[in-house]
Amino acid sequence: MPDDAAREKADTLRTLGAEVRRMRPVSIAHPDHFVNVARRAAAEREGAVFANQFENLANFRAHLRTGREILAQTDGMLDAFVSGAGTGGTLAGVSCALKAANSRVKVFLIDPPGSGLFNKVTRGVMFTREEAEGRRLRHPADTITEGIGINRQTANFGRALVDGAFQGSDTEAVEMAAYLLRNDGLFVGSSAAMNCVGAVKAARLLGPGATIVTVLCDGGARHLSRFHNAGFLAEQGLAPVATGTGLAFVSNGPYRPAIGQVLPTHT
Repeated sequence: MPDDAAREKADTLRTLGAEVRRMRPVSIAHPDHFVNVARRAAAEREGAVFANQFENLANFRAHLRTGREILAQTDGMLDAFVSGAGTGGTLAGVSCALKAANSRVKVFLIDPPGSGLFNKVTRGVMFTREEAEGRRLRHPADTITEGIGINRQTANFGRALVDGAFQGSDTEAVEMAAYLLRNDGLFVGSSAAMNCVGAVKAARLLGPGATIVTVLCDGGARHLSRFHNAGFLAEQGLAPVATGTGLAFVSNGPYRPAIGQVLPTHT
């Protein structure tokens, strides 16, 4: 697993009996990318299985059922679904299930800093000319948000039916996590917090009365050393400051429709 992931995740795996290798974040083309290390380790051990969660379409197919659960729980009365993407399985499976039932349901990506998926959805390329290789930071996905955001298109994400994309910031995610804990008693992780940022942005885009659905995909207990650590946040120049019940800390953008799509109108 990447060595910039919260240590609670590695500690949990070790407690369950796993051998954990913490790998420096590198390009997927590098032999020491954690996915490639896992693939080799599985090949070298008799009886081992490489789950290949980024490319294995069982991921996408599992979340077709997630989409059907959302339809059942909302009686099909929803206007939009919003989610970040890492492997892309959740966004792809849910989007296909929702649009199969109602093609008018909007599906939006919320993308964290450093990820190329916003550009992929809205421009058809992972990076703009200004962000091309050699002009980007060494580790462009340098964000405190874990589990979402990636700089390649996976087989799972390739199945997603997306109408548009929002960009979210680390500040918005940190503020949202504090807001949810204070006002709703929800102790969420960084991906879930960013998803809620996306839900607010989508609600503002679609206007009053819209029903927006997202997923709270990770809990805060696995983020105590980073995302919910005041000292770590301060080192990153981040600290939640919002108080009360307002959502002014969430900006209205950036938003861009997917290629071939148009801006949704209020109904």
